[in-house]
This record gives sequence, structure tokens and C-alpha cells, in this order.
Amino acid sequence: MRFIVIVALTVSSLCAQTYPDGQTLTKQAESAVRKLNSLQYKQEMTMEMAVGGQPMKMSTEISYAMLQPGKSRMETKAQGLSMIVVSDGETTSMYSSVGNQYIRKSVVLGPTGIMDAMGMADFLPNMADIHLTSKTTGEETIVIDGQKHDCWVVRTDIGEMQLPAAARGGKISEGRITTWMDKKLGIDLQSDVSMKVSMPGGISTDMHVKTVKTELRIDGPIPDSTFAFTPPDGAKEVDKLSLFGSIAVAPDLAGKPAPDFTLQTPDGKPYSLAALKGKPVLLDFWATWCGPCRKATPAVEQVYRQYKDQGLIVLGVDGGEQSAVVTDFLKKTPMAYPAVLSGESTVLKDYQVKAFPSFVLIDRDGKIAAYEVGLGGNEMLTEMLEKVGLSKK
Repeated sequence: MRFIVIVALTVSSLCAQTYPDGQTLTKQAESAVRKLNSLQYKQEMTMEMAVGGQPMKMSTEISYAMLQPGKSRMETKAQGLSMIVVSDGETTSMYSSVGNQYIRKSVVLGPTGIMDAMGMADFLPNMADIHLTSKTTGEETIVIDGQKHDCWVVRTDIGEMQLPAAARGGKISEGRITTWMDKKLGIDLQSDVSMKVSMPGGISTDMHVKTVKTELRIDGPIPDSTFAFTPPDGAKEVDKLSLFGSIAVAPDLAGKPAPDFTLQTPDGKPYSLAALKGKPVLLDFWATWCGPCRKATPAVEQVYRQYKDQGLIVLGVDGGEQSAVVTDFLKKTPMAYPAVLSGESTVLKDYQVKAFPSFVLIDRDGKIAAYEVGLGGNEMLTEMLEKVGLSKK
């Protein structure tokens, strides 16, 4: 009998399926999108919840297009309101039907930039404070647009978290995200989010959000006209949209201790902020696909050459690209100052970088002296450096 039990257990262990790590699949999905030349899809989002015992249902339609390097267009429609965010690789324009207004800025948006531009950032918790645990729970074939997609199913549990003051200090608990990731494409196609939202006064609601990407097109041709922004009739250009956040407002970090980091150049040379204490440090957050970054580089190089004898250190912090991509770019377009990789670090989150280029000046005591977003040229950089006592000789 013991022999039979041992055989049964052995066979069972051999037959048990081993799924790929959920956290690894999530990171691979993010990387897979960055490697694409172009991507287009429509996304249907349905949110259901009950408020005061009354059920609510809201649908949102999203149309998205991306073309390397640095071009994107996102149109969102919900409850009769619409928003457009367009980047042609040189400038970003954003339109809101609320007030029929638009803005143009010489920046391109980073990973969290669109959410910030839509005014959602103040209502969402800091991602660095969220504890996520991902696990691959199985595999499933789903049908979208009549096509079958073999997917890994990844479940991500969200730890309990507080919402910011703009969201009235509520709390989220029992959060779970289920994602269907296409095995061949390596990208997510469908997601299902559930959570309990508790607000002050004992009010709580169960929220459920489902998203599905349709009309998916990968590496197909996209005309440049897609990334041209034409304001709707009667739209007024403003410096800041009335209901939504500006895409070029620097976070209020001046005077606060600069978060420490250790980053490496593509060839492996490390740079640690702690090791640079006692010297003024200018961080230039950039990306190879960012047109305004390329235009800003000559001005950054100029101030670097002017002030390096006064101890100025300049680091070009790349915004999350692969080492090979940055290496190839630097071979063709070398920089006078070191370029380092953000890689798997939290430096972009720690410095709240949402648009490129962004410039952060750190004083000799390790505190942030100035923070600027967008293409400002030599004059802007010179004014920043004056705040740490550097001046033209």
C-alpha cells in the first residue's frame, strides 16, 4: 500500500502544471509594448458599483495609437465627456470637452503622465506605497473580435491602501486584478478589477471594472496625420485646463531631501547620489524617443561645460529603456555628460517624473533645489543653477 501511495504522489507531482511567474509575466508585458514599432487598439471599460444602495454603471471608450519613436494618441469618451491627448514626438497637446479648452507643451508624456494630465493622479494612491502580489493561476483561451487568444491568467492581489485627500481620504481593501496575457504577443488583452472602497462616514461600496482591448493592430502602418492635433471648433488655448491637471507642472519637491539612488551607465559604471554629496547634481530625465529631449541636450551640455569646474555633476537619467537601445543611440549621438539607466530602480517614481524632459537640481546638502519640466533652454538651466550658488565666470 505504501508503494502505491508513493507512486500516486510521484505521478501527481509529475502531472502538476508549472506556470510562469506572474510578476515576471507582468514585467514582460510592459517590455513587450516598448519593443513594438506601432500599436493600435480600442478599449472598452465598464465600471459597476453601488452608491447608497443604488447600482451605477458607467462605460468608457478609449482609442489608442502609438508609433515609435515617441508618437501617441489617446481619445477617451465617457458620460458625454471627451478628452484627447496627442504627442507628435516634439509637443504634447491635450483637449478637454469640459470648457472646450486645450493646451500645447514642449514635452512628451512618461508612464504616469497621461493619468496626471487627465487629473486622476491626485485621486490615486502613490504606487510606491501599494503592495502587489502577482501569481499565474492558469491558462485560458479567450475570443476577441472573433479571434482566439491563448492566454496566461495572472491574479494580482492589492494590499489595503489609503486614498489621498483629494479622494476624501477613503480606503481600498480586498483589491484584486485578474489579467489575461496573450502567450504569443506577450501583452495584456483583458482585465477584471474588483475592490471594496470605504469612505468616511461608514459609506462603502464594491467596485468592479472590466476592460477589453479590441481591434488590435501590431506593427502596422499608421499615418502621421493620426498624431497631428487640430483643435475642435471654438476651442480655446489655455495654460492649464480648468478641470484637469497640467501636463507640465513640476511636483512640489523643492527643499525636500533628494531620494537616494544608484544607477549605472550602459557599460556598467555606477553613480550613487550618496557618493556625490557635497556637489551640486543636475538630473536630466530623458528618453531616446523624446524630441524635446534631443533639442534640450545642447543646452544641458553647454551648462555642464560652463559649470563643471565649479563642481557641477550632470547625469542624464534615461526613462526606462533597454540598455541596448540607449547604447545604440549614444553611439550615434554621444552626450558630453554621463547617461545612466533607470532600469528596475524606482528613481522615476521617487522623483515623480511624468513628462520628458524633466530637470531636477540637487544642492550640496542633498536637497532638491529646483525642479523644471519641459524644454526651457540655457536661460532656464542657468536660473536653476543660481539657486545652488553657481554663476557664470
